[in-house]
Amino acid sequence: MQLSAFHFSDALEILILSVAIYAILRFIRNTRGSRLLQGLFNFVVLSFFCLGALEFLAPGGLGSIKFILSLVAPYLAVIIVILFQEEIRVGISRFSQSERFIKRFGGGGGNSANSVAMIAVSCKRMALQRTGALIAIERQHSLKPFSEHGVKLELPVSSMMLETIFFPSAPMHDGAVLIRGQEIFAAKCVLPMTTATDVSSNYGTRHRAALGLSEKTDAVIIIVSEETGEIGIAVEGVIHKPIMHNEVEARLNEFLAAPVADDNETGGEA
Repeated sequence: MQLSAFHFSDALEILILSVAIYAILRFIRNTRGSRLLQGLFNFVVLSFFCLGALEFLAPGGLGSIKFILSLVAPYLAVIIVILFQEEIRVGISRFSQSERFIKRFGGGGGNSANSVAMIAVSCKRMALQRTGALIAIERQHSLKPFSEHGVKLELPVSSMMLETIFFPSAPMHDGAVLIRGQEIFAAKCVLPMTTATDVSSNYGTRHRAALGLSEKTDAVIIIVSEETGEIGIAVEGVIHKPIMHNEVEARLNEFLAAPVADDNETGGEA
């Protein structure tokens, strides 16, 4: 048997398929979809094994089973869409919410370093006072959809303003504050809860909401725990905590500058 020549298009096709498979697996890792995919894969492998064994024991038979499989096979795509509807929705929303003209934090102008410093100062003060806080900083993916049910604001970023918003008896202390560039553009916002299945049971509502938003967008979300006073930062579906007080500003600048967080340190809330 003569093998056909290997062309450049074949190599390109292999490369594209490899990248696509890797991207899909990476996207659904640590989510409900990862276990569904594993279960679906095990079911397919077991089905092929059973069919092979039956074909070996009864060659030429199994007409009824093959007929049933021929009816079910065309609907596998629909089954996959139903099982992974949340993951598919998240993937589509990442494309639809992207605003390419916002390249980095501070894209709206002004002194971004000063804003980061004020956010860090306010978080350190609130941590010392055990004041809970949830602050999301917009990057390329627009956070506007998550502000629809919150309170619209147009306030410059300042440590005093952030501490005032999250003051326990203040009317807007519940929910998240959304920041774009040098502006606080919404408060009292409800964020989506994480769909991950391996989240620590010690994580409260703020941490789960921060994870949920970080799974759906590229925002950098700061969490201040009112129970422990710890400061955490959620990026790309990972919570980095505890962040030492003298490292908050540096870590914020690090995450805001990088498109993807590479380290995977996590920790449970005490």
